[in-house]
Order: sequence, then structure tokens, then C-alpha cells
Amino acid sequence: MVATQSVEVIEFPCEEWFATRTPQGEMIGVNPLPGTWTLISGEDRRKFAERGLDVKAFFACPRCKQIGFIPEGFGRCGTAEGVNPQPKLGDIKLPELHCRKCGFGCRIILKNWDKRRLYCACYETIEGGNIQAHKDYLHAEDEVEATTFFWAQHGPGVTPVVRNFIGIAPVIGFFLENPKNDNLLIV
Repeated sequence: MVATQSVEVIEFPCEEWFATRTPQGEMIGVNPLPGTWTLISGEDRRKFAERGLDVKAFFACPRCKQIGFIPEGFGRCGTAEGVNPQPKLGDIKLPELHCRKCGFGCRIILKNWDKRRLYCACYETIEGGNIQAHKDYLHAEDEVEATTFFWAQHGPGVTPVVRNFIGIAPVIGFFLENPKNDNLLIV
């Protein structure tokens, strides 16, 4: 006879947690919701980093509300050049969670883990003596990350060479399919 053990799978939705702050805005406590996770702000991430802590998000044990940290690079694919976005948006599945406080164990699915937005980068190249306008679309958490990803793909040694970087911004609206002009954006 072979004994098998099944581990419960729990989906952790992303929820806003109430944070207690000093008058200067520093987080001094949070009220976790059991069985959920929450993304912390960029400013809170910076403050944690100043204290030597690598924190992107919190999650709470579904049984006892014990808080765990999720590191900044979690859910990304590493490369020799650095960190690239994960290839797929949405939920992320984790191996088992074992709470150190109450001993509860389960497998976790972090719902809506990847909260990146779609950005559009506009730039120009010179090809055959003519200026060519381009748009590239990429997912990022903010404009700074989007710009970093853009230059990682269009930096030195990449042809055609970007001659004029016009800008990068979140995409708003939807695209109308038009076989004669794929640059048409309806807002």
C-alpha cells in the first residue's frame, strides 16, 4: 500500500491592507488579512532597502495572519544582463508554504501577482537615409522600469540605432485593426 499526502491549494487574492504610519509617513505596522497578499509602495520598498530588507510585497498565513515578505525579484526571470519581466502576466503559483508560527502548510497561488501595465515607447531610426517612426509595446510596473526595459532591447550594438527617443507612457485606449494603417489609436 502506498500512502499519498495531498496539500491544500489556496488562492491568495491581492488586497489592500491597512497600514499604520508615523506623521512623517513611515510604516510602523500593518493589519494583515489572512490568506491574502498586498504590494507595498515604491517608497516603502526604498525604506525597507535602506534597512537591508528586500521586500516587494507581504502575504499573510490563512490561519494565524503571520506576515511573510516577498522579495523584489520574485516572479522574474534572471539573465546574465540582469532581471527581465516574467514571460506571462497574471497569477503565479508557489511551492509549499509552511508557517513558522502555527505550522500551517499549503500551496499558494498569488492571484493577479503581475500588476504590470502596458507601455508604449515611441522612437525614430534612420534607415536608408530616411527617418522611420516606431512604437514598441512592453509591460512594466512604472515608467522607470519601462524605460530600463526599452534601453535593454535597443542599447549599444542593436540595429537599427535609435536616433531620437520621443518618449514612453502608459497605453490608454484600444487599437482599431486597420490593414492600411497599424498606427491608428482610438482613445
